[in-house]
Amino acid sequence: MSLRISDLTLPDGGIYRCEADGLYRDIRLTLKGCVFSDSGPIPITGFTGHSVVLPCTCTDVQKKPEQIKWTADLGNNNTVIFPQGPTSGNDRYKHRVQLLDSVSPGNLSLRLSDLTLSDEGTYRCEADGQYRDIKLTVKGCVFSDSGPIPITGSTGHSVVLPCTCTDVQKKPEQIKWTADLGNNNTVIFPQGPTSGNDRYKHRVQLLDSVSPGNLSLRLSDLTLSDEGTYRCEADGHYRDIKLTVKGCVFSDSGPIPITGFTGHSVVLPCACTDVQKKPEQIKWTAVTEQQSAVIFPPRPSSGRVQLLDSVSPGNLSLRLSDLILSDEGTYRCEADGQFKDIILTVIDGFEEFCLKV
Repeated sequence: MSLRISDLTLPDGGIYRCEADGLYRDIRLTLKGCVFSDSGPIPITGFTGHSVVLPCTCTDVQKKPEQIKWTADLGNNNTVIFPQGPTSGNDRYKHRVQLLDSVSPGNLSLRLSDLTLSDEGTYRCEADGQYRDIKLTVKGCVFSDSGPIPITGSTGHSVVLPCTCTDVQKKPEQIKWTADLGNNNTVIFPQGPTSGNDRYKHRVQLLDSVSPGNLSLRLSDLTLSDEGTYRCEADGHYRDIKLTVKGCVFSDSGPIPITGFTGHSVVLPCACTDVQKKPEQIKWTAVTEQQSAVIFPPRPSSGRVQLLDSVSPGNLSLRLSDLILSDEGTYRCEADGQFKDIILTVIDGFEEFCLKV
């Protein structure tokens, strides 16, 4: 008359009586569910953007728990993250938690994906009145402890501001670049419609890299006013880059004497020591007959001056055409706070003819 009871649950525990012909026999049924070991909380470390497995296993991995529940205590309150239902109110974990697919019914470990810094905290695995705590630490991008990095760029060119996590495979949760140019901090990346940093619009670009921890930034079309300190921030850490911008520099030689003849053209030489450096600004002035005038950039009515067409952006030489005697004087070439003087002597064309004879 033995009885088989299938699909046992904890409430099935108790006393069962078998009766026959006025006789009876009592059987006390004790049910055991999932049991965890007595060890304390398990420390687990994960990284932002990655996945982590929160371990939880019954001592007998073949025992199937009657019920399973995972909760998260992130410092404010407990939130049920598994099982999830339409009214669980834990949308932040939606599609991010998964019970491991295992042939062992007592393996209750949980995979948590797309980690963020805010996921750090204590997670509890509960089954059949037992529980196990897991202490999760989430690490993001970490920079080395070295001080500010000095970088030098040239006006008109591009420069790369280096910033890399110690583990270049770690994807930061958030990235921000700011510029401190002596007055206030300006967010230059990411840029938004209300960021108010139009001076950097279309000039900054995060390097396209297969390494998610490479946060280096390219800054294009450098100007002297870009010089200052730039800060790379990620996951509560930061790295400073000290940018120095150099423009056009002239040699220390004195004024250059040049001779021209009326009716002819003359080239007034002026070049940066590095002819590949493009000056931020160029100006030519002439001091003739006690008068000073800007002759380049040219005014609408002037057609006698022309900056030489050159493949070298640092060549600022000027051609002055149709010389007249009153053109004689001192000409100054200015670029990026530097200047070079040229003393022009103009000889009458008839005197030139006599010299040739």
